[in-house]
Amino acid sequence: MFSVPITVTILFSMVLCLLVSPWFTRKMREMNQTVRDYYKPGNVQLANNGGILTLFAVFTTIILVPLVFRLLFKVGMEFPREFTALDTALLMVMLLYAFYGMMDDFLNVGRFSKILLPLMFAYPLVLVLSGWEPWVPFAGTISLDMFDITISGVGTLTGSMMLRYIIVPVYIMVVANLKNMHAGFNGLQSGTALIVLCFIILKAWMDGNLDSMYTIAALIGAQLVFFWHNKYPSKILEGNIGSLAVGAAIGSALVIQHYLFAGIVMLMPHIVNFLMYVYWRTMHRQHPDDPRWKIVKFGKVREDGTLEVPNRLTLKWLLPYHFRMTEQQVVYSMYLLTLVFCIFGLFVPG
Repeated sequence: MFSVPITVTILFSMVLCLLVSPWFTRKMREMNQTVRDYYKPGNVQLANNGGILTLFAVFTTIILVPLVFRLLFKVGMEFPREFTALDTALLMVMLLYAFYGMMDDFLNVGRFSKILLPLMFAYPLVLVLSGWEPWVPFAGTISLDMFDITISGVGTLTGSMMLRYIIVPVYIMVVANLKNMHAGFNGLQSGTALIVLCFIILKAWMDGNLDSMYTIAALIGAQLVFFWHNKYPSKILEGNIGSLAVGAAIGSALVIQHYLFAGIVMLMPHIVNFLMYVYWRTMHRQHPDDPRWKIVKFGKVREDGTLEVPNRLTLKWLLPYHFRMTEQQVVYSMYLLTLVFCIFGLFVPG
């Protein structure tokens, strides 16, 4: 049986987000927090920065649900009465990435800083993580003691320290940026994120390890509602605030559950998308005057509703470059691809 507290957390967050979302969307429009949807005819403007709504629902749920159960419902079930260190750290990581996303939305901080600065944002989580023996493909579970390095006059740099202080921040930063990059169509980022989040919590349930998944449960509930408003034809977009915060939460959850390699499998479409983009930028740098490698951010929509994309150098453009497809059809194909790899990820030990 699935965890009752986890289910309650999902439902509470979902209802809260459902109640607040119409007001939030209206306020964003009134304050001119809108962006153009380039894949709709005409100058269609959508409310932006919906990630704020998701964060509000997550934080409020994590605070209120234990309080409500303590004050109102004297039920005979186990429920977290206090914040755990991992919950607090995960929320802090999400908040730091969201703040950075807000800076990027308003200041355009640049791609290079997205690689360096976010590394420090994972340290609230790193500080409360305990060491573990990771599972490695073809090698099984390995002991990190073999990677200990003794530096004269400094001390011993253990394998566990390298995993937690070096690999974990890089892992979370990469996942957050992968999620931020695999976007651009209505419901693409939010839908694929929702699929990955659901499979992470499903895998945790299969492993009997849901104790640290309450923040992820709250995020799933909020993301369900946001996805409903973000799917085609979208009413609101997440902005970098949402995509980076959700991506950081996914990376953090994978780290907390020790699903480093399972996460790589689940996020394989995002990884392929990133590699395609790196190839595109590399070729553009080598051949800046060749129109085949010109850097273009958006395609456009034809009169029949199908997409006209400038190249096949990102995953979301690959199919519509070769076939006449609508935005919905492309997004559904990305969902299916993500679903397949998430199913594979269920059977990867770590």
